[in-house]
Amino acid sequence: MSKLLVITYPDTSLGFKLAGVEVKEVEEGGDITTVLNDIIKTGEYGLLVIEEKFLAKLDEGILKRIRKTGIPVIVPIDTPKSWQAEAEMESYVARLIRRAIGYQVKIKR
Repeated sequence: MSKLLVITYPDTSLGFKLAGVEVKEVEEGGDITTVLNDIIKTGEYGLLVIEEKFLAKLDEGILKRIRKTGIPVIVPIDTPKSWQAEAEMESYVARLIRRAIGYQVKIKR
């Protein structure tokens, strides 16, 4: 059975760990090429959740290898780096809801 792995910053990894998800922490500006090569070789993971900023810096060759095999499936995420970005994320969630159901929902706290 394939497993789930999240590759994110050390600041945001705690939430995923509390949810029981396996996490690999990479510092900002770090390279995940060696991590992905190991994942492809072992075939242990079926779903990877990766910070978008890491994917943007990734070599196209490794992405082509992943696309050819089809496993692991990569899901990009963009986590806020600070609590000041909370309002920005809230508007993003509201836009997703509006697109999904076709109606604007007001989010209350």
